[in-house]
Amino acid sequence: MSADGDAARGSRATGRIDFGGFAPGLARGRKLALLLECRQALAPEGLLAIAAPEDEDLAPLARLAGLEPAPGGYTKRGRRLAGDPLVSILIPAYNPRFFAASLDSALAQSYGNVEIVVCDDSDGTAIEEMVRGCAAGAPIRYERNETRLGPRGNFTRCFERARGEFVKFLCDDDLLAPDCVASLLEAFRYAPDVTLATSRRRRIDANGRDLADQPATAPILDQDALIAGRTLANAMLVAGLNIVGEPSTALFRKSDLLDQAPEYFRFDSVPGHGIIDMVTWAALLLKGDAVYRTRPLSAFRIHSGQRQHDPTKAQRNIASIRALQAAWVELGLHEGLPPDRLLVRAFPAVHPEEWSSRPILGFAARPVAGG
Repeated sequence: MSADGDAARGSRATGRIDFGGFAPGLARGRKLALLLECRQALAPEGLLAIAAPEDEDLAPLARLAGLEPAPGGYTKRGRRLAGDPLVSILIPAYNPRFFAASLDSALAQSYGNVEIVVCDDSDGTAIEEMVRGCAAGAPIRYERNETRLGPRGNFTRCFERARGEFVKFLCDDDLLAPDCVASLLEAFRYAPDVTLATSRRRRIDANGRDLADQPATAPILDQDALIAGRTLANAMLVAGLNIVGEPSTALFRKSDLLDQAPEYFRFDSVPGHGIIDMVTWAALLLKGDAVYRTRPLSAFRIHSGQRQHDPTKAQRNIASIRALQAAWVELGLHEGLPPDRLLVRAFPAVHPEEWSSRPILGFAARPVAGG
């Protein structure tokens, strides 16, 4: 492999890397590591030029690493945002109890160019009636599922119906702060290689009262930051804690998951049953960086009707987390990364700066999964 300009770990991005193929017998994880280095070294719209016939691992691993097919090889997409793109707020609805409050929080967004997509997986008509009762002209598209799809199927239906460049899930019992979409979208304006924007979130009870943080919801940094994506995913997976956030917490580009069609919300071959958020965050964070906002921009409601209170589903979720951890480790993605630290830059940065290592707040006192 040779690069025009700097090598893969150099300080300046390059427009082209000539790739002669993987060495015979190279392990799949090492192939992925090489492709990740190439993506990090490439400038936006840069080309990884393929000089040899493709290895059968090349295409799927390139997608995993955030490289996209292009004439002559693979390219690194230019990601910096311009204009005011459409954002799809997706509500996979099934329980009417808190739906009205969730919908109201979506309608109250300060960012104007949004659509709200409601896919109704409930048995009755209460959710439909609440949607129909909204003011004329509200940017809502409602669809009742002909048959019950279940949580994963309904998330997929919402995702497929989204018309926006960006996707913002909102579970039907959670809430968004009025500036949630605007604040998260700002991350994509000021950082060049972001695939995920997230924030601290509040825990609230059935009556909307604040609850104390748990380890997964405690702040991870004390100031807004750009975070190297792989380091954030690694901390989440090694600890076995969803420190990135529930589905209602994050914003991302729809196109960054389209390579998974038709089975969305997975990491490599791991479907992540019950942990749609964690497998999705792992996939997105391997493709690029994240921005973390320290001010809570969403509220995660805790109540007795949630599926995670079912012991059978809780055990399934634990098994899914262990499968995701195993896939991450098998690919060697944990190697060289301290599990309790993140590589960060200031956000927004006035001047370009080097990455620095920061401890994750409170991680020193938390047990590490498997430790």
